[in-house]
Amino acid sequence: MNQNIRNSYPAPDFTLLKEMAEGDHDFFMEIISLFLENAPAMVTAMKDSSDNEDLDKLRFVSHKILSDLHIVGIKYAIGTVESIEKSAGIGINERDLVKLAVEMINYGIEDLKKVK
Repeated sequence: MNQNIRNSYPAPDFTLLKEMAEGDHDFFMEIISLFLENAPAMVTAMKDSSDNEDLDKLRFVSHKILSDLHIVGIKYAIGTVESIEKSAGIGINERDLVKLAVEMINYGIEDLKKVK
């Protein structure tokens, strides 16, 4: 992992998740675990749907991961994924944005794996 690129992404912001958990550490960790379990497949689906010009699926997957990004605090990726979703909805495949979103979300996944 390139450390200069890594430093450009902030740590996840757990404000919303902590609020939702109301002090329940097990719930907090369960949500993170669920994200870590499901996010890689969603990221792969984003990339594959972009590569295959399946814009309906790209829009769907982008929309689906947005709420998860909010909850686990990977806020820096939200604007990019929103742009992908909107563009796919009007028939535009933003390949460069998809590549960036995949990178951002993967860095977020790595950060979340360090949470205990």
